[in-house]
Amino acid sequence: MLDRKWPIRGWLSILIAAAALPLLLLLIAMFIWQVRRERAEARDAALRIARNTAAQILAQHELSVTLLARMAHRPAIRDFGGPTCDSLFGVVDLFPQWTDLLFYDARGRLVCTAAPAGEDGALSLAVQRSVSGGIGRVAPPHGPIVRLVRGHWFSIVTHRVTGSDGTFRGTLAVLQTLDFAPSALLQPNTVVTILDRNGVVVARTIEAERLVGWKAADAEVAKIAMREREGRAEARGLDGVSRQYGFTTIPALGWTVSAGVPTADVMRPVQETFLIGVSGGIAIILLVTLLASVLSRGVEKPVSALVKAAEAAARDGYGRAESAGGPLEIARLSAAFNEMVERRSAAEARMMESERNLKALSERLLTVQENERRRVSREIHDDLGQALTALKMDVIGLLEKSRHAPESGPLVERILHTLDSTATAVQRISSELRPSVLDDLGLFAAIESEARLFEERSGIECEISFPDEPPDLDGPAATAIYRIFQEALTNVARHSNASRVEVRFRERGDEVFLEIRDDGCGITAAQSADPASLGLAGIRERTDMLGGTAMIEGVPGRGTIVSVRMPVGMERESGT
Repeated sequence: MLDRKWPIRGWLSILIAAAALPLLLLLIAMFIWQVRRERAEARDAALRIARNTAAQILAQHELSVTLLARMAHRPAIRDFGGPTCDSLFGVVDLFPQWTDLLFYDARGRLVCTAAPAGEDGALSLAVQRSVSGGIGRVAPPHGPIVRLVRGHWFSIVTHRVTGSDGTFRGTLAVLQTLDFAPSALLQPNTVVTILDRNGVVVARTIEAERLVGWKAADAEVAKIAMREREGRAEARGLDGVSRQYGFTTIPALGWTVSAGVPTADVMRPVQETFLIGVSGGIAIILLVTLLASVLSRGVEKPVSALVKAAEAAARDGYGRAESAGGPLEIARLSAAFNEMVERRSAAEARMMESERNLKALSERLLTVQENERRRVSREIHDDLGQALTALKMDVIGLLEKSRHAPESGPLVERILHTLDSTATAVQRISSELRPSVLDDLGLFAAIESEARLFEERSGIECEISFPDEPPDLDGPAATAIYRIFQEALTNVARHSNASRVEVRFRERGDEVFLEIRDDGCGITAAQSADPASLGLAGIRERTDMLGGTAMIEGVPGRGTIVSVRMPVGMERESGT
């Protein structure tokens, strides 16, 4: 039985999988590498934004603090009078980065402003209202005050003013636009968040109205940013969205500035590229699969035809591979196979003819042999037996005439014994050549007679079992069974060292069965198959000529069984 093998399509499928798997692994590796690269680049960009924002805020703050410190030492500001406000307009015009310059008296009243006219003035007024009452009456905060007004972020830096007599005279405040990173650095959906040292949101570019003033110290990004002075990380923001963050601190203000790019935005181009790559890979695999299917059909069809032809040749002895295209090598193989089958068929035909002739010759030789044995047996029995009988009578008569010589008694006895022994030997030889009982009384009587003689000669017990009615066996079949029985008993006597032989003869339907079983040493498989075992070969040949089968089986130490199965009436059908 053949082991389970893969068909051609299976091998091609493995080949496609072997080609597709590295491609898929390469795409996955490229995707992972690209994801890591994009995330690293996004975090680097976010850190640049955070650094830039922090640098701008710190520069503006330091500039404002320096300006306010210088102005607070002016005599006109320290000993404030009404005309002093006019000099503030020149400062705002000279430094356009400031939106307004304010001066509050000791009671917190706004007594001087340098706000320009127009839209900027209205915006400055709105900022003033947002901080009204929070400047002048209390000590200025450590850091600037941050306000979101009309979509713009403003930073308000204050400075206390002390008079020449050392008394508190008021507070100077400067309004400036809070600059985050330049728009060129800000990617879409990038969020910049400023936290104070307590983790409270000071400013934020997205969802400011909802999150400003919220203490976000427990947020994932806040924990990371406030734990380290500067760095990069992937974390969830205040709104729960995963982002690639870069963060830094402004120690002078106690602020932490973080910039985050949404991870989904970072991954979107990578995913699109990956999908394009996967789609292209799938298209290539489908194309290769289609081509492989076409090629496999072109190869599989002639190979299948060749396989069927080989199976037919193995089963029936003949099979021709039909031409079904395919590669040149398969076409040449098919042609060589067809030529081989034709030559084999011709050789088998010649061999079968030789076997038929040999079988016919063997049958003829056996028939002639049996006829010759019958003739010789009859001639020996009839002619030689009668001659010996006549000779014995003549010798007896002659001896009767010479009985007067007393010394002739022993000689007479010896002559008569020799004549009797010779007559017995002639009868035995005649019976061995062709037992007359086989022709006169039939197969069963001949087998019983042979069994009794076998017991007398060998001392081995022989038990015979026959059916009540003799089978319909004529001529060659009866002779063949008798000769097979003779040869089996001869082998038992010569080789088996048995003490008992059982003979069973049965008839079932159109077949007869003969079984000879002994209890001897048992024949081996090598002895049974030995071509030098002419007796066993004779048993098989006689059985085969009449369309039967013979089996010789032995079990070491337990005996040998000779089984013969033969169809009834085969000899009449064969015309022998």
